[in-house]
Amino acid sequence: MVKEIPLFKKYPKLTNIPWVSIIVSPTPVHKMGQTSKTLKRDIWVKRDDLTHTIYGGNKPRKYEFVFADILKKGKKTIVTLGSIGTNHGLATTVTARDFGLSTHLFVLEQPLSEGVRENLLCHHFFGAKLHLMRNPFHRKLAMKIKLILDRSSYFVTLGASSPLGTLGFVNAAFELKEQIEKKIIPEPDKLFVTVGSLATCAGLVLGLELAQVKTKVVGIGVTDPARSSKQNTIELAKKALEIMRSKDVSIPDVSREIENRLIIDHSYFGGQYGASTKEALEAIDIAKKDELKLEYTYTGKTLGGLIDYCQKNKVSKDEVVLFWNSKSSADMSPHLSKIKYKDLPKGFHKFFDGTIKMKEGDV
Repeated sequence: MVKEIPLFKKYPKLTNIPWVSIIVSPTPVHKMGQTSKTLKRDIWVKRDDLTHTIYGGNKPRKYEFVFADILKKGKKTIVTLGSIGTNHGLATTVTARDFGLSTHLFVLEQPLSEGVRENLLCHHFFGAKLHLMRNPFHRKLAMKIKLILDRSSYFVTLGASSPLGTLGFVNAAFELKEQIEKKIIPEPDKLFVTVGSLATCAGLVLGLELAQVKTKVVGIGVTDPARSSKQNTIELAKKALEIMRSKDVSIPDVSREIENRLIIDHSYFGGQYGASTKEALEAIDIAKKDELKLEYTYTGKTLGGLIDYCQKNKVSKDEVVLFWNSKSSADMSPHLSKIKYKDLPKGFHKFFDGTIKMKEGDV
């Protein structure tokens, strides 16, 4: 029996789209007590850091549709990409292991931090086959060769941000609506969320429009602005809507309306993917008071943008602001204690032996 996820309850005909249960849902939503006191208005958090028992965050929501497609097509090997500390790569590897699938992870270097090192160790621990690439061109070529030679392989795009993956966050928006209807949270005026590979933000914008929730979405860009643009985000949302309407013509065409619901802000990017910023580090410290574990590549920058917005804009104290916590808060230390960096392929040792230094101020 197919689980009655909020999206399928609203549109039963969408059960024709393959889906598999992966996440722990609904994820909690609650007020950030200390942060609310600091900013003198209600700040809420949606705890998508708790979507999975081993490694949560925003990726497992997307995998409920992406992995269902993988299984339907009988594929055995996942080919995907990221940087050496990729959260997407780690989440993919953990989930693939649950389904008995193997993962080939093609990665590029990024600014080095302790968190990057920990993820790299965990990639190997959970079974990823690691491939360190010199540049994006060589990576693209290597993945193409792998996909041609191994017909059992399936390409998962960066962040699983395909139109199918986007449906996971359309469902998340309907999940939030149910929590609003149950009075667990007041209807938010604004929702702040990270914009990296687009699907999280795109799905929320589309889902909130279809769910007729008033919430405006403020996406905080953490990747190259040319890539994580409003136009690209809206285009992905439209492609997800096309999938939905191909299964159920009664679903309204809201492709124009969603543009008015979204703002994308790259002011907190920091000039380079994975680079820390003053605002992010300050936000991380503030979040600790609410027992939230953030990091400076994604969620720290997003909460930093939220804090800056609240401090600079003279709006009603009754405005309800929601922070969507999209990075896993799982404690990986039990796994890290079981692996040494020399267990990794030799090409990755330079990230641990002092050959490459961590940037001053990185944590």
